[in-house]
Amino acid sequence: MTWRIVNITKECRLSLKQNQLLYKPADNSEEVTIPLEDIAIIMADNSEINFSANLLQAIADNGIALFITDKSHIPSGLFLPFHKHSRYTEIFKLQIDWSEPFKKRIWQKIIEQKIYNQFSVIRKINNIENTRLLKLSKSVLSGDANNNEAQAAKEYWDNLFANFKRGNEDIKNKALNYGYAILRGAVARAIVASGFMPALGVFHSNNLNSFNLADDIIEPFRPFIDEMVYTEFQENEKQELTPKDKQNLISVLTKFCLYNGEKITILKAIERTAETLQ
Repeated sequence: MTWRIVNITKECRLSLKQNQLLYKPADNSEEVTIPLEDIAIIMADNSEINFSANLLQAIADNGIALFITDKSHIPSGLFLPFHKHSRYTEIFKLQIDWSEPFKKRIWQKIIEQKIYNQFSVIRKINNIENTRLLKLSKSVLSGDANNNEAQAAKEYWDNLFANFKRGNEDIKNKALNYGYAILRGAVARAIVASGFMPALGVFHSNNLNSFNLADDIIEPFRPFIDEMVYTEFQENEKQELTPKDKQNLISVLTKFCLYNGEKITILKAIERTAETLQ
């Protein structure tokens, strides 16, 4: 079972050794090996990391998502397996043939769960039940025709952070962007593993976006990042994310949540959510 999230921040060479990731640091400190079958995600957070071609092939064969970061150490690239699912053609045909009513029902369920998860975050941090969010979560129409998502967003952000505006260059927004990028990659990995084409969404349909379906499926999982950002950065006045901050945000995927009454990791919940589209 894949469960490890490997975050690499130092200059090194990564290669393959007996179906294991071999980490050789440039400073000649201790080498480390990790079985590829245990790894779900690799975060390469250093521009001086060298990969062997054999390792990249093995990463794809094992269904691992590999993130590359930019000069600001924010995820900027994602290496995913190229349609390794045994029923890819069959599932792809089904995806193309999704009817509009089907896609509207899926989007309805996504938004219902997203708003309920937002309600749960506010209830947890403020110890009160926000009846407006709860009502909005229970009244989502097919395709979210009444735009409950936008109505809930204003209520949610006003209750989560004081004097907060999404899109500003403050530490909270930087943390949210980093966490959402990690979630998006994990969702894209799960979509590909289930045989779907990430570019074909149920609601998002931007012709320039290769991850429309990932941007659909990610929505109910965003509040898990929001809660961590509230916990870690509510009173934080620093300007930039530290390596520890990033590691904490990445670790959200290993936290537990309830999925159909079962306690599983968020990473596993993402995988199961993608599988339900088959």
